[in-house]
Amino acid sequence: MLKESIWRDKDWRLLPRTAQATYVQLISQKELDRAGIQPLQVAKWAKGCNDLTAEDLCADLKVLEQHRFVFVDEDTDELFVRSYMRHCDVARYPNILKNALRCARMVASEKLRHELAKELRRLHKADADQVADAIDPPGFEPDFDEPQLNGSETLPNPSETLPQTVPATVPERLNGSETPTEPQGYGSGYGSVTLGSSQVGGAREREPNADNEPPPDSNDPPPRHCPKHMPGGTLDPCGACKEHRQRHDRWLANADIEQKRAQQAAAREEASRRAQLAVDRQLAITDCDLCDDNGYRGAHVCDHIDRTETTKAGIAAVRAALAKGSAK
Repeated sequence: MLKESIWRDKDWRLLPRTAQATYVQLISQKELDRAGIQPLQVAKWAKGCNDLTAEDLCADLKVLEQHRFVFVDEDTDELFVRSYMRHCDVARYPNILKNALRCARMVASEKLRHELAKELRRLHKADADQVADAIDPPGFEPDFDEPQLNGSETLPNPSETLPQTVPATVPERLNGSETPTEPQGYGSGYGSVTLGSSQVGGAREREPNADNEPPPDSNDPPPRHCPKHMPGGTLDPCGACKEHRQRHDRWLANADIEQKRAQQAAAREEASRRAQLAVDRQLAITDCDLCDDNGYRGAHVCDHIDRTETTKAGIAAVRAALAKGSAK
């Protein structure tokens, strides 16, 4: 359930009712990752209402993008909920932030990476800034005019719980809703709506624990082709396929680096094991009175076991057996 204060926000109230409903539908999707990215699934979303068509939903998405609530790239089939990370407070939780940064690196669309990079910089975290610099396409020019604010302007705060003054370096205004969600977040299950660090609707927030840790990265490489040209690709020029190939190649390069690191770690571990064996062998030679300084007893490698008494006992037993046989 959304906070009641959203309905008093001027930017939110400018949206048509269907666009508002579509936004609520988007932020309740379980496919929404921690970076605010989800696959573009117009046909699926249109099935959420019997009176809604795919064309109607596309019109809502266009309105939401015009008001900078979401951004859509039809070439890569991706959608970005712009202020999701900040107002789900992902920067507050290191593991969740780490997962969000991994998700950000996997975005294929240059358009969405450009917007995502700006949002990452607004988290004011060094690792988020590094990822932003890595994913922001150089020389990218958006197809729309980005609104500007001066450094003294304070942005609207419909939640009434997250006052925020925009620094002079932020070249845009906040999303009017201030209500992105954490679909698998702290204190909520699939489909619930979380605002900032509080649970919307009065439910008490729970701290993250081992049960909701971000899932580990997949061992499978990302696809080489865009969804439209899977699985075999196309011979025609396709910008989305190019981005997927680049992402695939980066994944392979990183995997090769990780493999080399693992091999180096295994080699170091083996060298350490051999060194310890050498130390143990030398100590055994030093403590042994049976072998020479090289660990040999005569022509054989010494096992440092004194078998003198055992041999004597064996000889005595044999002699006793022979003597018993002769007596009979």
